Amino acid sequence: MPDTTSRFEHLHILRELRGELIAAANRRDANRHATANMRVWVSGRLHAAVVAVVLVLAGAAIAVAATGVLSGSPVKQQGTQQPNTGIGVPAPGGSDLLALRAPDPEGRLPWGMRVVHTTRGETCVQIGRLDGDQLGQLGIDGAFHDDGRFHPLPPNVDPEYGDPGDVSCNAAGENAAGQIKIGIWPSGERSAAPDGPELTSFKPTAKDLRTISWGLLGPHAVSITYHSPAGVRTVPVLPGNGAYLIVSAVNRAPDSNSIGAGGEALGWTSGHAVTGLGPSGLGGPVMAATFRFGSFTCSIGHGAAVATSCPRLRSFRQNPLPPTRRLNEPVRVTLRRQSHASCSAAYLVDPCYRAEVEFKAPYTITSAGTEYLVRAKSSCKHARASSWSTIHDIQRGETVRTESSGLFNCTSGEFTVQYLNDSLLPERAKSAIVGTATLRPPTSR
Repeated sequence: MPDTTSRFEHLHILRELRGELIAAANRRDANRHATANMRVWVSGRLHAAVVAVVLVLAGAAIAVAATGVLSGSPVKQQGTQQPNTGIGVPAPGGSDLLALRAPDPEGRLPWGMRVVHTTRGETCVQIGRLDGDQLGQLGIDGAFHDDGRFHPLPPNVDPEYGDPGDVSCNAAGENAAGQIKIGIWPSGERSAAPDGPELTSFKPTAKDLRTISWGLLGPHAVSITYHSPAGVRTVPVLPGNGAYLIVSAVNRAPDSNSIGAGGEALGWTSGHAVTGLGPSGLGGPVMAATFRFGSFTCSIGHGAAVATSCPRLRSFRQNPLPPTRRLNEPVRVTLRRQSHASCSAAYLVDPCYRAEVEFKAPYTITSAGTEYLVRAKSSCKHARASSWSTIHDIQRGETVRTESSGLFNCTSGEFTVQYLNDSLLPERAKSAIVGTATLRPPTSR
């Protein structure tokens, strides 16, 4: 909605300018010839000022009419992200705003999708509102203080921020071209800013929510078939990556805990086969997807014009979890006694400890699809098992020292280090148990 505040500000400046000019003319009233000239000058300057203000306001009105909303401040980076930690950061030139435009049920700004490739091998999907060629979020429904403006989501902002302006990130594997990613958010915020209602007292109703269905079906995908208010429709997907995006109205608002919740699925295409997707469809309004492998055309789901079902692979995961191979590498674990204040803050009696585990990395880690996981199993009564993982790049042969994420009282147990390859395709190193160690006597910190 247009921002009228700026118009009032322009008019206020105009009144001040007019008053100052008239006052200057009056001060020279003793000189009638000068006064006459001054009045002409005042009149001309006022006319020019009025024209200038009218042009400014007209330009603002044209800008609002073209987009329907004024631009606000860009979405800011949340936290500090590093290129070699977690999912990484957007790789240079790795963000691609797709040529998709999904209309909004209310007729406001349409929706769009961006694919982001990160420095740690993740393929991420960002979904938000579109203002021209910019993806962003709206200041409505509790977001951005309800300023009613469009807030651009820059391509270099870390993908972890912004649901349905939200994001889905998964390891791409070595042959990302065959990967399938689909998602469904039955009750996404229409602002595309997931933290808006959560940080305010705003309670969304059904009209404030959207069902958002999206997918990247890969280069073999041809079309999807889905339910729409006008009936069942079949539309082509985006060539090359098989992208689609459907935004529809919500009939009834769920409870507050379910707003923004959704589900995702991963699959794969190989040869003439599709795997990882259920036979009942792709979730939400999407009923079926059609694929073409050379001269062979098939579909998954139901309702597609091509009734031939795509062959399916029995399994696409080459590295079962947990791993069974054992490398029997040495692992060292040491308990570090914590302060009384730290124990109290964790609701533990004093003394309490944090575990430090040390081992030499048998494999290099440069992506978020692989990690070293430490599993701790205590022999103390009522003690809970715990685990934590490394989330940063590690070189082969590097000495890794990692601390437990939580504190505990028990001083006996077993710590197992595992290397996990959770990629969709097999890489050079499969998941394995690196080694196991028992607790050492605690030392004072």
